[in-house]
Amino acid sequence: MTPDENAIIKKVRDYLFRAGADKIDALEAAKGTGIPVQKILTVAPTPKELVAKVFQYELTEFSSIFDEYNFEDKNAIYSLIVIGQEVYKRFHDLNPVVSYHLKKHYPDLYFQHLDNKINFLTKKVVNNLKKGQAQGIYKKGLDTEEVKNKFIERISKLHDHEVLSSGKLSFETVFNDLIEDFIKDISHKEGWEYYVNRKHLVEALDFNR
Repeated sequence: MTPDENAIIKKVRDYLFRAGADKIDALEAAKGTGIPVQKILTVAPTPKELVAKVFQYELTEFSSIFDEYNFEDKNAIYSLIVIGQEVYKRFHDLNPVVSYHLKKHYPDLYFQHLDNKINFLTKKVVNNLKKGQAQGIYKKGLDTEEVKNKFIERISKLHDHEVLSSGKLSFETVFNDLIEDFIKDISHKEGWEYYVNRKHLVEALDFNR
């Protein structure tokens, strides 16, 4: 998407979040966002295309975190803390509640989007695991497939009906259930202590948000 298209989709997504809508109507979206309906239709001529763009926006936001930071020479655990900070800052744009609301009327797009998100994040987790093992802060001899499957299971739990239908998914839930538990499972004692100390130093991680 172009920057202009991205800005339009962001406003549409914000409107959907506020309205708790489970389907998209261009006229209603135009009223809710203040964007001329013709502009919205230029970006996405049909409701299905607009939903696809909304899903794409969420994945692009995740991807941009990794594009904006060079983690190559960084400690693997430190990298995850930075990612956690960015998820915190962009939580409104990453909150999966919006895509979940659209699941009812666009199940094919929703499940494809969920698969794309899980695949993207899983690749990043596997890369982080290998990096941390090479740096000596993660345990050697771990079953990569088992680590990966456990991570997928955690993401899936965050997307289940009870969590997302409540609309109360918090940053604390995302951070603790994904990043913190992941590090606790795979790091040496020294790695875990490093994580705890670094987390306490990062004032931006406000778990009361």
